[in-house]
Amino acid sequence: MIRSLFSALGILIRLLLALVLIAGLVLVAFVAYRGSQPMQLASANGMTYWQFMRDRIGAIRELPVKCQQMHFTSFAIAVPLYPALYTYIGIYPESYLAGHTQPDPSIPRDIGWTDAPDTWWRLVEDVSWEAWVTQHLPTVMPECNLKPPSLPGVSKP
Repeated sequence: MIRSLFSALGILIRLLLALVLIAGLVLVAFVAYRGSQPMQLASANGMTYWQFMRDRIGAIRELPVKCQQMHFTSFAIAVPLYPALYTYIGIYPESYLAGHTQPDPSIPRDIGWTDAPDTWWRLVEDVSWEAWVTQHLPTVMPECNLKPPSLPGVSKP
């Protein structure tokens, strides 16, 4: 009796691990594919997300170390959190979390689960652009301002 219970539990754990692995691989493939497509932002001038990231990381490396830490830390916090939160709020606008989140124009309205991946990716692009292009402290810490993105060879649509 106990042996069959442990056997069933082992099978269940293996199945859950396999599902997590498959979901992770699908997510990696989705991000790799979408990152190689032109960004949906008009101000991105047709550059891909990976080109944008390469340009921004290069610009950050030219800044003082304290500024590098600030930019990388804010990006590491904002990009995983905000797109997932805003997508959830777009799917469930009447949820407790939606009622306790500050209004933001980036929060989508009336989306379903079928729209969630594209909405999430659009928000990843928006948050990335906001974090690494918009100057938040232009007078307080002027040495930490990033230069505007510039990629030679990117054609304007």
